[in-house]
Amino acid sequence: MKDSDEFESMACNCVDVGTLINEDDTRLVLDFTGDNACEEFSRLETKAKSIGSGNCKVSSETLDDKGMTHIRAMFDFDCTAEKLIFQMNQR
Repeated sequence: MKDSDEFESMACNCVDVGTLINEDDTRLVLDFTGDNACEEFSRLETKAKSIGSGNCKVSSETLDDKGMTHIRAMFDFDCTAEKLIFQMNQR
């Protein structure tokens, strides 16, 4: 008779995913700077709205500092899973 389950993990320092990912962690803030800031923001906005339910709400603030464009974008996803999918697609 076996004393252990065949799927039992002997790994150390294991953590339940729920302790690292909060279900209410749905907002992602990204900063874009430089000549292509507007194009990069537009590209990611389109991608964000294509993830999951497609209900990602995107808002942004644009600043012009001595001719350099800075965009701070806020992506509000419906759920944490959509945010994680979006982030993993960017790597």
